[in-house]
Amino acid sequence: MKSSNAIAYQDGLDILVCKIIIWEPSDKQIIDISDPDENKCLVLRECQSIEIEESYKKLIGTASVRFPRGTVIKRTVTANGIEEDGVTSIYTERLNDGAIIEKRPGYSVAQPKDFKVGQRIRIYLGYYRDKGKIFANEKARQQEMEKEALGHAPNFDGYIVKCGVSTPIEIKCESVASNLKRKTCPNILINNATISDLLKAGGKYDLLKGTGLELHPDTLKEKINIGKIQLSDDLTIADVLTEWGKYGLYCFLCYDNDKPYIKVGMPFSKNKNMLIENDSEPSMGTLIQFNYHVANDNLTLMNVDPAYLAVSAEGFRMEGKKQIKYSITIRLNPEWTGSSDTEHKKFQLLNETKLSTKAMKLGAVTKSKSRDRVDLSKYTVIPYISRKIGVTESELVQEAEEYFENYNQNGVDGTLVIFGDLNIKAAAKVELLDFREPEKNGWYRVEEVNTKFGVSGFRQTLKLPYCIAKPEKE
Repeated sequence: MKSSNAIAYQDGLDILVCKIIIWEPSDKQIIDISDPDENKCLVLRECQSIEIEESYKKLIGTASVRFPRGTVIKRTVTANGIEEDGVTSIYTERLNDGAIIEKRPGYSVAQPKDFKVGQRIRIYLGYYRDKGKIFANEKARQQEMEKEALGHAPNFDGYIVKCGVSTPIEIKCESVASNLKRKTCPNILINNATISDLLKAGGKYDLLKGTGLELHPDTLKEKINIGKIQLSDDLTIADVLTEWGKYGLYCFLCYDNDKPYIKVGMPFSKNKNMLIENDSEPSMGTLIQFNYHVANDNLTLMNVDPAYLAVSAEGFRMEGKKQIKYSITIRLNPEWTGSSDTEHKKFQLLNETKLSTKAMKLGAVTKSKSRDRVDLSKYTVIPYISRKIGVTESELVQEAEEYFENYNQNGVDGTLVIFGDLNIKAAAKVELLDFREPEKNGWYRVEEVNTKFGVSGFRQTLKLPYCIAKPEKE
């Protein structure tokens, strides 16, 4: 059969477009970030549903792709090695269940055997706004749609880790950071370790060597000391980096010029290089307008009085072979009147454990005069865990003060569901603009992103726990 009819579509329609590329990596131990030859890949352009989850608090992002058996897989080169153009032969094939399907050379239908654990996968998602153009054939239309809707970095890049055999077919995936689960740590004991010593390429220990990932240049600029650390070959690199997150030092996958890096940072820090952020984002963040981009608003306003805010900080240190935990709580001194107040200290130190008298001799802290624990049930208590193993008492107090100073009391709680065209990533900075509730306006750091794509539409659910800054009042 020959097709000579031109193809036209209604002007103004938003069409959901996806492309899923699957291929066999040449080396499963090393991440290949170059674009694969699609002539040697499986390419799917339809699905039942896709769900992607990523967070800067989780080293490894995940994705789940579901599609029915019989979904068309395109192999862009035919059995004769000739790329298909507008003229194509069509034939039919009867499946085991009796269904008759239309087939073309270079195409096949999805079966569980097509997908294997360890294969590389990239997922592109987007919208195409049809402008009523007339195309010579289906291939020309498809190329135009992909160029406009999918001409950006992939929404997900990783490996297949599980393959379902039931109907619909479901494949589970993990981001390229899952490569860190394939390498074990050496047996080492370090008394004064830094991030650069452990992860820098060509560094003293170079734990990322052979994984295809490197430490981000911003993290390399800082000598982040994590104190005493002991590693063994019972642990993988992923185990170690995930453990650091328990102390508020988050390791996450960050893309810079489409190259993946491991970045280490914190939500709040006076040091810009230590801030959690994506380098590819606009300097002012991505604008989200409630009357245009938002599908569902599940945010609630938060307003915390600093006078009723406390930070409960915990630290860990080694005493012999034992790891000892100790904690402090700081709050504002109610009699402190400002920076020029020399009579009263700014912070009070409460409910301390394992702190020596010597550690109380700090300029900004007054030791509690009572041995009784202070009741803070009427306070908003913010937990904080020091990122440094072996942190001293004075360092813990200073870190708690910095965290208090940088914690923005006016923010939002809950989630925000937006349409998928903004393509927001975890750790991105966004600006909220709501004309009906201007109290929400400001800049926020995205902690977690859940992306859903399929027959129900294209949505992203954003978790926004902290406000970075508020607009200046006129």
